[in-house]
Amino acid sequence: MEDLFDGKRVMHIDTSCKLYENKDTGIAYKMIGTNEHKGLVLNKKLKKELKKKFNMNNDFARLYSVSIYYLIKDNLNKFDVLIICADEDFKKVRDYLDILFQNDKEYSKKEIISLVKLREITDNKKLKSAADKIANSYRKRGLKSLSKKQEGVSLNVVSINYNKIIEKFNEISQKLK
Repeated sequence: MEDLFDGKRVMHIDTSCKLYENKDTGIAYKMIGTNEHKGLVLNKKLKKELKKKFNMNNDFARLYSVSIYYLIKDNLNKFDVLIICADEDFKKVRDYLDILFQNDKEYSKKEIISLVKLREITDNKKLKSAADKIANSYRKRGLKSLSKKQEGVSLNVVSINYNKIIEKFNEISQKLK
């Protein structure tokens, strides 16, 4: 798989628990070939508030892309290829990310593909995201106290809250008009 991208640095992004489920959702990235990872947790209360305010029944791609934005915005120099698990509509996620990073030259150089596309390229229908297990670690321990959080794999939690999400939702809405 490493030679598939001709020496490019590859980052996988995945979720643990679907965004529409009434559970905490972990979203994380993992760099291929390293143990580097970062993640965030969207708790069920936050998701419920967002669903109520934005009637997101069919557009969880917006929440997924805002979460991805906060995960990668300070790490654009660490990867060349971004592989996003298609837990939500990949085309919408990609479109929203393009809006959020509209004038970012570093982002515009990135190759962004879905895990579904990677499966087609490799002809491996069972290929899993490299971030699958780490996203679950963030879901389970990302909101716990520091001592509990550090049991097992150390986590690098990105802080996200209602106001940060609303700010980016509004930015997307303004650009879609």
